[in-house]
Parts: sequence; C-alpha cells; structure tokens
Amino acid sequence: MNNGHIIDASIPEDTEKRREWIKYQLKIRGISIAKLAREHDVSRQALSTALVRSNPRWEYVISSALGVAPNAIWPERYEHTGRNKNIILPISRRNLAGGAQ
Repeated sequence: MNNGHIIDASIPEDTEKRREWIKYQLKIRGISIAKLAREHDVSRQALSTALVRSNPRWEYVISSALGVAPNAIWPERYEHTGRNKNIILPISRRNLAGGAQ
C-alpha cells in the first residue's frame, strides 16, 4: 500500500513523534485532519481520536490518505495478520445463554 512517498521504516516508534509525523505527512500532501474529517462527514475531533487511541475506521481513513497500511503506522494496535487487536466482536444473546435461547 506504499505510494512511493513513505518508507515504512521512517515511521517513528514514539507515539508523540508519530502523531506529529502523521500530521506532517498529511500536510505535505495538501491534506489535514480537518479536510479528511469533512470528506468523511465527521468532526475533526472524532477523526483525531485515531491519533491517540485505537479506532480502526479512522485509522484506515488516515492510513489510506498516506498510502500506508494501518498496521504499518500503528503496529502496536494490530496483530501480525493485520487484524486490529482491539476489535471486540458482539456477543449474541444465544452465546450469552450458553447456546440456547
């Protein structure tokens, strides 16, 4: 998913530096968090949450704008398979009742 502008090895490991790196990478592409938020009909604050805590939907939006897979930007949030570690699957009523309803 690399578009030639980013080398994955250049992504900072430090979370604060990474946030600034993401904003810089967006800026050099003429994009901002606010612009991405408008394009996806969401508040800037909502989209910004992905910069500080896991939010797979907005991580994908940001990483797509950068041309990098989300797990390359936030490796601590993803399993080696690329699946987000923090996704909680809904529990059906059937599962709660031990298989019987």
